[in-house]
Amino acid sequence: MRPRRGLWALVLFVAGILASPRAGAYSVLTHEAIVDAVWESSLRPLLLRRFPGATAEDLKAAHAAAYGGALMPDMGYFPGGAPFFTNLVHYVRSGDFVSALLREAKTSLELGFALGALSHYHADRWGHPLGTNRCAPILYPKSAKGAGALTYEEAPLAHKRVEFGFDVLQTARGNYAPEAYHDFIGFQFADSLLARVFVQTYGLRIQDVFGNYGRAISLLRICVRDFFPLLAKSAWHNRRAEINKAQPGATARSFRYRMRQKQYNKRFPRSEDHPRFFTRLFANVRFLLPKVGPLRPLKFKVPDRETEKIFIASFDTVTLHLRAYTQLLHEGKAPSLPNYDYDTGQRTEPGEYKLTDQTYRCLLVNLHKEDFRTVPPALRSNLAAFFGRGGQAMYPEKEKDRVKLTTALKDFKTEAR
Repeated sequence: MRPRRGLWALVLFVAGILASPRAGAYSVLTHEAIVDAVWESSLRPLLLRRFPGATAEDLKAAHAAAYGGALMPDMGYFPGGAPFFTNLVHYVRSGDFVSALLREAKTSLELGFALGALSHYHADRWGHPLGTNRCAPILYPKSAKGAGALTYEEAPLAHKRVEFGFDVLQTARGNYAPEAYHDFIGFQFADSLLARVFVQTYGLRIQDVFGNYGRAISLLRICVRDFFPLLAKSAWHNRRAEINKAQPGATARSFRYRMRQKQYNKRFPRSEDHPRFFTRLFANVRFLLPKVGPLRPLKFKVPDRETEKIFIASFDTVTLHLRAYTQLLHEGKAPSLPNYDYDTGQRTEPGEYKLTDQTYRCLLVNLHKEDFRTVPPALRSNLAAFFGRGGQAMYPEKEKDRVKLTTALKDFKTEAR
């Protein structure tokens, strides 16, 4: 590979990560931190209750799968992903999807994965309205225009900068310790469980939503293993003075929490993904890359005391609700999870959030291509209720899209009779 071509490939890959339209209420490291915060007190006991014969190795694999489940809802917007997947999980039947994962889990690894998805559900449900949405206008007032809170839809760049800034600061404070993360546990996916539940919930095969599902998972692993740790370390070099002001004594060593290469290669063969050359290249050129375009999230502000206090309070609220629901699961009394809009924390309703409306429209049109043959009864009822309450506000502005939706709705109602 020619050096120039390799450099551009690297820049495009990193740009793809940073330009991803969303990253959840929290960024990668914080989602994993939530899993760790409740692992010993809640998740591990539940796993042992459901699978009393689980070995230490089984539990470690389940822990790794919990990391995978916690990051799974956002994987559609990572390089090689499918944005439609992440939009569905965030805006359409969000609670039904996680409830089905928990119900359908047959092994300790699958249950770990489902519990990770449950942690993401609570992280976004509470973390957005109580954390990110409130911090964004404080740290980036120009984006707020006087608003007291900003949803992701209103200020996507501010959201990404807030999330990345908190990951960097908490790493500097030592709250994201190396031994608690990638070094020992690893990262796993429950592919079969996810495929079963996705088609049950949305009437679509996950392979049809992703161009290359296996590649998407491999690229997510690359991001988790290499690029997000490297970006955090790059942030240390770019914002050293600010970080030291917030956390005196922070050093570059604070940011060394990448998974051990030997451990990673044991879990994921080199044939799947091995971007080590690009990682080393980025480490050498990161200072030369302009913080413009897709790289703008790197131009972040270190959270101040006010916003860090808000962030920590939201984190505590997330873990409180996650522990409470896990206890209900432990007792066999857990109700089905309500369907919330992950960005606002509100119940899913037509007209409540534009991205929700857009995703419902896209789902209906995609199901129409298969003449609604793959629509399970629960999804049919959900679609009928949503579009039945939507009215004219549900229709897109472009004439071509309006025609598609009108035709799909007409055939959906006809087929339902």
